[in-house]
Amino acid sequence: MTNGHDPVELGSAGIGEPADAHDPAADPGDARIAALLALLPAPWRAAFSFVRRATEYFVVTIGMTFALMITLQVISRYVFSFSISFAEAASRMLLVWFFVMGAGLALRRGAHVGFELLVAAVSPRKRRAIVVVGLLLTAIFCAEMLWSAVFGMGPLSRQTEPGLDISLGYVVVGIPVGFALLLYHALLLVYVELRVHPAETPR
Repeated sequence: MTNGHDPVELGSAGIGEPADAHDPAADPGDARIAALLALLPAPWRAAFSFVRRATEYFVVTIGMTFALMITLQVISRYVFSFSISFAEAASRMLLVWFFVMGAGLALRRGAHVGFELLVAAVSPRKRRAIVVVGLLLTAIFCAEMLWSAVFGMGPLSRQTEPGLDISLGYVVVGIPVGFALLLYHALLLVYVELRVHPAETPR
């Protein structure tokens, strides 16, 4: 299937790479994204690219801020013999946001740990069925976590983070946002898997 783009192939674990992505120097995650984009309608492709870029910039910003906080804390504690009161609490909050937001990016790039022995050994049609079932189970789990996180926001938002003297809501709101993104990416991958004919998927 081409959709006006380079020929698309699917690897054993799902969305694979474009025809020229077997270059050893190619990034498998980038190849996976290129293959996914080639199968999306134009408006959805633009929205997908926007969400992807916004999430990437957000995660990079959080990661850099987290690293800065930890560095300042280590220097202040071991060089100047005092501790920055808010650094540890801020680092914990940023770490929550970093992981829950980055999880969606990892899912889309196929970077989560997985076992490909089974899906690599079966026919393309069975491989697609296994991958789709796995993605649907992932989507169900994310939907459950999203509902639970939203349900728990009320009580937690009335509590205070003592290190920062702010509502815990600012910390835990990252959990429903992150699982909403995970749910979005899981359903998107299901859509793409179902659009690709099994015959186009190499064993």
